[in-house]
Amino acid sequence: MTIKRLFTVLLFAGISSCETEVDSDDLLDQVELTIITGYISPQDLTLKVQVSKSKSILLKKIDDINELVISNATVVISDEEENEITLFFNDRTLNYEADASKFPIIPEKKYFLSVKVGDIEYKASCTIPKNKIETISHNIGKPKENDFLIAESKLTVSIQDIENVKNYYVFGAKIIEVTIDSDEESNEFGRLLDFESDQFATDNNRENATLSASALFESNKNFLQGQKLKIRVANTEKILFQALRSSYLNTLNEGNAFIEPVIPPNNIKGENGFGVFAGYQITIKEVVF
Repeated sequence: MTIKRLFTVLLFAGISSCETEVDSDDLLDQVELTIITGYISPQDLTLKVQVSKSKSILLKKIDDINELVISNATVVISDEEENEITLFFNDRTLNYEADASKFPIIPEKKYFLSVKVGDIEYKASCTIPKNKIETISHNIGKPKENDFLIAESKLTVSIQDIENVKNYYVFGAKIIEVTIDSDEESNEFGRLLDFESDQFATDNNRENATLSASALFESNKNFLQGQKLKIRVANTEKILFQALRSSYLNTLNEGNAFIEPVIPPNNIKGENGFGVFAGYQITIKEVVF
């Protein structure tokens, strides 16, 4: 699971205070890196950190993730009061995980990550954003046929910028079909909507303004009947925003010889360590078709 995929789950899960003095360019000559990603939020049900190895700091597509996952690390998250929780490896998700109810994540609080792989320890810290978006507005336009004679509608998601503080937002949405398995547990399957570059928004020169993002989706009534739309907007630390945006741009421009890859930010301290440990807050809105 790459950084981009990990946050997709979470959404359907200049650098901030998490910045260190590590220069991403200095890692270009490294043969193999230890990649560590962990994004934490007060809305988490499960704390998750991924630890893997990679020969590409650009985090390109990995064909066989199982060969790169590091499953024998020691992963601990702690706070300034020295409270801590150990995360254990989950063979199914390939993440190190812990029940968030046993270690609640608090807005504005600083957290520390320690990952030990063999004799090497990697460290990082982050601070959770103070606020989350209070209200999400949405509008679904009337269906129109595209060039392939498929009915499409335009979803526009709008939020009011959180006032008097620098903010970095990531938009996401998914059309979900809910099924019940044999054990009567609910499972959600669905299609992610593509907001393209609209998914990333800041309040640069737009302080206290209304911010919007739009995506097209297939809107055949028979197809949508019984399904729901889940919209999520995250208020993230700057480093997390930069990491996700760089991953998006690198994927978008993959194979284009005329565009230089974007080097993702890094706040992992430790020998050949690379990745992001960062905080965010997320707001969810569900709409039944």
